[in-house]
Amino acid sequence: MTLEAALCPPLIYYLALLLLAPPPPQTVESTAVRALRNVLALLAAFLFFRLPLAYHVPFSIGLNYQLGLVGVYGGCRVIDAFFISLYVFHHVPRRVRYYHRPREKTPVEADGADPAILKHPLTSSATLYPVASSATDSPSCAPGNHVVSPPMRPKLAKTRSQSDMLENMNDESYGELMQRLMIGPEPMPVTETVTTEHGWPRSFMDRASWALELELSMRGVGFSWTTADVRHTRKTWLPTVANRLHSIFAHVGPILIACWAIIRYTFVTYLAPQNADEAVLPGMSSFDERLSVIQQLVLTGALGSFLMAAFSLAHSLFAILLSPLTPSPLAFFPALYTTRVWDITSVRGFWSHGWHRLFARLFLVWGVWPGEWLERKVLRKAPEQPADLGKVLGGFASSALVHSFSVRCVLGGRWQDAKGEAVFFILNGVAVVLEGGVRRYIEWQRSKKGIETMWYDAWVGRVWWMSVLLFSGRNFARGWTQAGLVREMAFL
Repeated sequence: MTLEAALCPPLIYYLALLLLAPPPPQTVESTAVRALRNVLALLAAFLFFRLPLAYHVPFSIGLNYQLGLVGVYGGCRVIDAFFISLYVFHHVPRRVRYYHRPREKTPVEADGADPAILKHPLTSSATLYPVASSATDSPSCAPGNHVVSPPMRPKLAKTRSQSDMLENMNDESYGELMQRLMIGPEPMPVTETVTTEHGWPRSFMDRASWALELELSMRGVGFSWTTADVRHTRKTWLPTVANRLHSIFAHVGPILIACWAIIRYTFVTYLAPQNADEAVLPGMSSFDERLSVIQQLVLTGALGSFLMAAFSLAHSLFAILLSPLTPSPLAFFPALYTTRVWDITSVRGFWSHGWHRLFARLFLVWGVWPGEWLERKVLRKAPEQPADLGKVLGGFASSALVHSFSVRCVLGGRWQDAKGEAVFFILNGVAVVLEGGVRRYIEWQRSKKGIETMWYDAWVGRVWWMSVLLFSGRNFARGWTQAGLVREMAFL
């Protein structure tokens, strides 16, 4: 892997984005500029797709896996922005602005907020301030023509200090102190309003900023093609730097350490050959030969939890590092996971709210839309009729192809060994379809008896989705073990 190979695709992509926004100036609409833009876009897409096929990182299996994801994601993103969205849907992403009005308290039932996170009400003035993306933003663009003022953290309601609690410590105050330490600093409850910007970048610097923001925005934050997890309810909250630091040290860090300990112990004790006689024969997997089913499930759970925590750590670190850029959208990091794990009660709920949506646009364009189109064609459905079967299976099929291609890059290019990740995603897609059918049947049966829910519904749902993820996830873990990713994660 060379520096030129790593830098050329995103740089050429950026140059093409400079020519994507409509006028002004009028020259961007000329035939010559359009042709140049298309040539640059095709070249950038080719170089992105070529990255994992022609290059590798010699010192890291994990980085080679990421190289495969970056190559596929980057190439598909370029084709989407410059050809599918532009020529098929005649859409160029517009900037959007996020206006946040601090509110005094959070009605949990109204906005689905986590009561553990926002337990204590906050008081504040009704200040309105934007997280904007344009150098030409003006107060007149704010909803309702409110006066725009700098961000202001609301004043906290008066509570007992930790020093007072320590002086008069008892079982109740100790429990309250530990609870507050686990919850951490209170985020800022706000009411969010989103408005789409009228017009396009007018100066070169504004156009350069527009192109950079669009290139770096994986979930479309700051633009009109944001993913569903960003388009949340109007009543939300803004994490502060203190919130993110507390999350890293109190939650993410301990999870990473615990999962790493399980992964290392499992590899050293069971997977690593102690001598040449214990080496696994070609065509066989140490994951299956040396681990019992229970051990496979434990390792799979540790790998999945480690991955979730690692994404959260990277998300929080980037949010902290870029926080001085506020109110630029580059400093706006909406929640990566929108639901606590324990609140998830279905496989669909996990993939919709419990997992990150960084690749959601890719799977939407290359999986969901083709799947819906195919279902309507085969079943002769009208355009306004839902096509949930094609939507679900198409989205998971595209995810299967992307991840299988990436793990193939670290398995010597052997598709046969890379099928595990494809099987994992296909099984989860089928599980989503099956649980939807079972849910509708149960609701129909209960409606005849006048019953809506039962006390055990949530528990059955939790056991169901965790079982699906763990048992199907063994296909994922098997491929990672064979590729050497588990060994690398154990720092061996």
